[in-house]
Amino acid sequence: MVVRLLIGVILGVAILVGIAVGLARGELEEVENWLYLIDVNVSENTIQEIERSSHDLVVLDFIPSEANNTAYPMAEVVRRLQRAAHPKIVLAYIDIGQAESFRTYWQNDWEVGDPEWIVAEDPDGWVENYPVAYWYDEWHEIWLGRDGTLSEIVETGFDGVYLDWVEAYSDEHVVAIAEEQGLDPEQEMVWWVEDIGEYTRSLNPDFLVVAQNAAELVEREDYREAIDAIAQEQVWFDGAADGDPPGDCPLPRTEDQVETRAYEQRLSRACLRLYREFPDSTLHVSSEWYLGYLSRLKFL
Repeated sequence: MVVRLLIGVILGVAILVGIAVGLARGELEEVENWLYLIDVNVSENTIQEIERSSHDLVVLDFIPSEANNTAYPMAEVVRRLQRAAHPKIVLAYIDIGQAESFRTYWQNDWEVGDPEWIVAEDPDGWVENYPVAYWYDEWHEIWLGRDGTLSEIVETGFDGVYLDWVEAYSDEHVVAIAEEQGLDPEQEMVWWVEDIGEYTRSLNPDFLVVAQNAAELVEREDYREAIDAIAQEQVWFDGAADGDPPGDCPLPRTEDQVETRAYEQRLSRACLRLYREFPDSTLHVSSEWYLGYLSRLKFL
């Protein structure tokens, strides 16, 4: 297995690690500069700016899946970026571990616990986002069904998908329902990612699957075989969901700095509030920890 470490431009805080296996995966070897833009209201001016950019890869929301934007000309935008003077690989952002109440699949009477696979509100304060028990058939049908979201994404012309909330298997509410049902949430997530890859590649053999976060899963061979790359957020900095603080809170650099008085004294008042309010946030994890898992890909 040949592995490439690619540094990407995503607000300056994320690393993309590409696993180059076969023709489709080999495309990622050339990616040096990339853009991650998650917005369901992307203007024509923004599209033109991206079109003129030197980005090799672009991650965009699958905007027609937003309930108020179903007529958005996504296929045209994807084609323009792929055929730009500097062509781009275009990936569709999707959240596979949370239900989002602004999506077309959301039903008005849904809430936490009804259906039972919607298990909680987002632990980091992102409104309209709800962790799910992702192994339920009803959740799979939304994505893998005959007229599901993934078939729409492939038909739209995207080169691949960018999977958010792979780390759902570590959410305490997801873990609780998995334990009640005698399931291993980590294994269920790996199977879920495998299902996504198998389905999309049955429609387009060159389709790319890029996973975000959950870097520790790279130790699993079955997981590495299911994906083409890993993108890890908040390797060096983090911020609040509401933008206060705005993403300038430094993580502990090394493991021996995690949850120490010296580290707390380095934080601004806003960052310290975030640190204390969310004890499971990335401010309680070191950059060294993330980089350790990502760099291991060179040797696996």
